[in-house]
Amino acid sequence: MRRALIVIGKAPEPGTTKTRLVPFLAPDEASALYRAFLLDAIHLGLQLGWERTSMVHPRGAGSALKAIVPRQVKLIEQHAGGLGGALAFAFEHHFEEGFERVVLIGSDNPTLPAEPIEQACAALDSYDVSIGPTSDGGYYLIGLRRPHLELFEAIDWSTPRVCAQTLARAQQLGLRVRAVREWYDVDGPADLERLHRELRSAPEVIAPNTRAVLRSLGVAATTTGA
Repeated sequence: MRRALIVIGKAPEPGTTKTRLVPFLAPDEASALYRAFLLDAIHLGLQLGWERTSMVHPRGAGSALKAIVPRQVKLIEQHAGGLGGALAFAFEHHFEEGFERVVLIGSDNPTLPAEPIEQACAALDSYDVSIGPTSDGGYYLIGLRRPHLELFEAIDWSTPRVCAQTLARAQQLGLRVRAVREWYDVDGPADLERLHRELRSAPEVIAPNTRAVLRSLGVAATTTGA
């Protein structure tokens, strides 16, 4: 069984990444934190031991990403605009290469464990779609066993309706869906505080890049008790 894990993300650049953390963090600090999120997501993908770990990114970001992403990760420049187009392109590309199970995750969930990804892949033996909802109404994971690209049409991206609309879309298309456990995106200061609380009680091996950046920024001291 040919399996691929896709991380969708972008190059960490001040002023364009994690802007909702500004002014709580300076733009360069928010960018450094996103870089750590991205590296932790990629590290998680590589730990799975699947045939392929890829990163799909916007046009023009390849050079910057090549400098920070491990060489065994395949960088793929997306050809379509918008999040829906990027997701459709990511799945289409991998199914055209012959992969039979394709799972895509975001890069905003640095403490995400491997178990939901593995469960999502296993679910595709019996279901058409696997999905991991986020606490804000979106999803951090989606898996397919066929290129059902219509799933990404007519969705109000970047709204709390994304997951519900995707499930409704799957029903319209006659696709069977299996949900895995809910997780959370780290987008704003409240999410950062939640992340800090989680890391305080988590083993040191969890999100090592994120943990290191938070310590270097002194975020632990500034968020405790907030």
